[in-house]
Amino acid sequence: MRTKAQNGVVALAVTAVLVAVACGTQSGRAKPDLSVIWFSWPPCEALGKLTARYQDANVKVTCIPIGQWHDQIFTDFAARGGSDFPILDSQWIGEAVTGGHLVELTEWMKQNIEVSDYVPAALAAYGEYPPGSGRYWGVPAMADVQILFYRKDVFQRLNLQPPKTWTELLAHARRIKQSGIVPYGFVWFWCGSAACYDQIQTAWNQIAWSFGGELWDPKTYRVEGVLNSPENLRGLEFARELFKTGPETGGNWTFSEVVDAMCTGQAAMTIIWIGFGPNLTDPSKCKEAGNFAFAVPPGEKRHFLSLGGMGLHVSAYTKNRDAALAFVKWFESRDTQIEWVKLGGYSARISVLNSEEFRKAAPYNAVFAEAYQKVKDFWNLPEYSSMLTIQGEQLNLAVTGQKDPKAALDLIAREQQRILDKAYPKGPPK
Repeated sequence: MRTKAQNGVVALAVTAVLVAVACGTQSGRAKPDLSVIWFSWPPCEALGKLTARYQDANVKVTCIPIGQWHDQIFTDFAARGGSDFPILDSQWIGEAVTGGHLVELTEWMKQNIEVSDYVPAALAAYGEYPPGSGRYWGVPAMADVQILFYRKDVFQRLNLQPPKTWTELLAHARRIKQSGIVPYGFVWFWCGSAACYDQIQTAWNQIAWSFGGELWDPKTYRVEGVLNSPENLRGLEFARELFKTGPETGGNWTFSEVVDAMCTGQAAMTIIWIGFGPNLTDPSKCKEAGNFAFAVPPGEKRHFLSLGGMGLHVSAYTKNRDAALAFVKWFESRDTQIEWVKLGGYSARISVLNSEEFRKAAPYNAVFAEAYQKVKDFWNLPEYSSMLTIQGEQLNLAVTGQKDPKAALDLIAREQQRILDKAYPKGPPK
């Protein structure tokens, strides 16, 4: 027979076990599993390295081909599953929000994010919907803009300076090709197929804007008469001439071929997203890495550059919402953002962009900070993907000489207008 004291000891021991089993101890509690999905490029690899440092959850980063990126995420949404953190291109937010696929972060951000420390355009582009509403569904994951990479040794031999206008860039590219120092003056990602997503579009858009054109009128939702304007026609005819300073097969080129051409000494210039900088400046990966210099891409009548970058979002179907929000708070903290830029990521936090750590993290970061002030985005609509495909296919045909530029612009305008008229028969939403 136990004494009362013995019974008390047993009772305490049983209680301790039950509490440990029910609640877990701090040291023995299992970490939640979280997942991120993005497309395959250097920042995705860098994000995998960064999340490995996170102590409060096991975070898996999946990098898929860019052509599968949109469809994989939205297929997962339709099945009410997928990754906890879909990284969305800025133009997909409307599609995701209207489908009910994202957690709204507006009130959460006020308590957990230093909103005043972000470039305002970044918060709007990577998280706000409807535009101008003040409602947020994401935070910046990767700020991005295209910058000019050029062969400083070639420029020195020909006594050239970084171009200030697109007209000057074309003249440089022609002279370099004619010189024979390298085979090609300028190479770009001219691919316009659906598998290439928005490559030729984000290349040509900034030419069109800088030549004085627009893609549409966001107040009236008109494309016809706006896209197929004299300014855009001049911009597309210019792009056709610029294409000729590269290889005849360049119409199918993607980011990979552009990086390879620059690194193997085939080309003297490209304009490419900052996210590819590590591939171009690492001597172990790029033979010509030491010969590159960097500049803000040119303007013409105006000066706009395509907005790049993406937002980090919390899926409405996550089974670990609290753990997901805790991760977002950690990722957006200044300390983590400093580590992010050291790994090759890009922050939209002003204090990070102004920091010595950022300036020293890559040789082109000062150029990035200047170029990012000139960004402009295109339609942020649920109909984005279907409008994008038409634009890419027709621009590619015109640039590569397979179609008259005016006919291409007229067809894009007509088809995109048809898409918008069908989606908004009563006109722009109020």
